Amino acid sequence: MARRGLVLPGLVLFLIGFASSSPGQTLYSYIDQYGVRTFTNIPPTTPVKDMTITGAQLEWQREPSNTAPAGPISLDPIIEKYAREYQVDPDLIRSMIRTESGFDPRAISPKGAQGLMQLMPATAERLGVRNPFDPEQNIRGGTQHIRSLLDAFGNDLKLSLAAYNAGENLVQKIGRIPNYRETHDYVRLVTQRYGRNTMTPPQATASQETQAYRFVDRDGVVNLTNVPRFRLSEEEMLRLLGPQGTQK
Repeated sequence: MARRGLVLPGLVLFLIGFASSSPGQTLYSYIDQYGVRTFTNIPPTTPVKDMTITGAQLEWQREPSNTAPAGPISLDPIIEKYAREYQVDPDLIRSMIRTESGFDPRAISPKGAQGLMQLMPATAERLGVRNPFDPEQNIRGGTQHIRSLLDAFGNDLKLSLAAYNAGENLVQKIGRIPNYRETHDYVRLVTQRYGRNTMTPPQATASQETQAYRFVDRDGVVNLTNVPRFRLSEEEMLRLLGPQGTQK
């Protein structure tokens, strides 16, 4: 029996040869939760350490296509759901998923990013994503992450995408897209597939823009405001509301 941390050399050579000779086949090497170095063609479903990948090619490194196919129908409701929740254009999320993983929910990058939106383990943990290979958790976390980056960089789409790829701290420090070919290619492909270089911030709805509240305070002064007042006296409430219980 092999001790923990050791593997049979013949098995390793076989797997490496298999990955090298089989088109599209990927070999994952990592240290599992028990400290055992594992070699397999099956991606891990739990956080691991020291991940290396043989035979993989990142989606953004492939030749770009002039037509970006839509994601699987089963993903559309998830994308739309979290796009609404975090106020991000769903087409941007689709473009990011297309570039990050090619809509493969089990994709893993050589650096260890996982799932549809390629979340790094530390980022996934910070976002509360327990299973990065679960499409809903991954899309929720990735959409939340790009929303926070758009907020941090004043809705500058290219800087936000660069931060998504290269790290927020680096982009904040230098104030521009880093001079990494990977990051420049990533930003170019996402914006190309998205079809634009900016994302217009979500606009307030008409009801939000025109909603107004009127009440009379204890001094008899009429107050007009866009902020609802919840703690009203019974007398103020009667003055505020009409006979049918509707706002005057």
